[in-house]
Amino acid sequence: MSNLSDRVWFRLDNDLKSCNKTRLTNVPTDKYSYSAYDLKSAQSLFTWFALTKAVNGRYPIWANQFDIWAPQIPKNHEKYFYSLCFAFALSENRCIVTKFEKDNPVKGAPEVYIDNPLCPTNPESFWLATLANSIDTNCKNANDLISLIENLYKTWNLEYCKGSKIENVGLDKEAYFKYFDYPDFVTPYSGLIQIKKYAEIHNAEKILTLFEKIMEQTKKVKEEIYQLLVNEFKYFD
Repeated sequence: MSNLSDRVWFRLDNDLKSCNKTRLTNVPTDKYSYSAYDLKSAQSLFTWFALTKAVNGRYPIWANQFDIWAPQIPKNHEKYFYSLCFAFALSENRCIVTKFEKDNPVKGAPEVYIDNPLCPTNPESFWLATLANSIDTNCKNANDLISLIENLYKTWNLEYCKGSKIENVGLDKEAYFKYFDYPDFVTPYSGLIQIKKYAEIHNAEKILTLFEKIMEQTKKVKEEIYQLLVNEFKYFD
């Protein structure tokens, strides 16, 4: 457990029929919760997460009742494949920035600030401290997706947040704010789901256009993960 942005959390079900339930966030999940806190644990958990999303709805019927098994990745493909999984998770994560206020829900509860470990512009984030330097420069789809997300955050900070927190931005009804008394807010490191919601509310066309490009590139990364798993690594053979 940590209050720093130095790890990520997953809900990872172990059976194929439940693979649509997996998710990536920055706090422990309600069940089947796993934490990636270094490169080795990230390689295992990000692969598990990406695998479930890539094969969801596309696996053979006979595998429906089977538990998920680890893919047999050739040694010379490992860095390339992990790069795809890391980039995919960077795009598909549900991490947010929020604050659990003091004395809520019970008297004596401390204030807890939750930051975004998968922000590519936060030098203290899990992404920059642990994952960014491991990306294979030869993996074009992964690098293209990462560049798009980096550009989104740079645009977000320079043209909207301008290096500071903004309050009362219209996110007060979102689940990560509505139970607290303080004003809703965004920061330069806010989660992708928060930035997108802000852009939709405020009709920030430049940000929304960047999200469209990210979505298209995410599909390419997801498809390459699937093709490698099924055709190269023979996952279902």
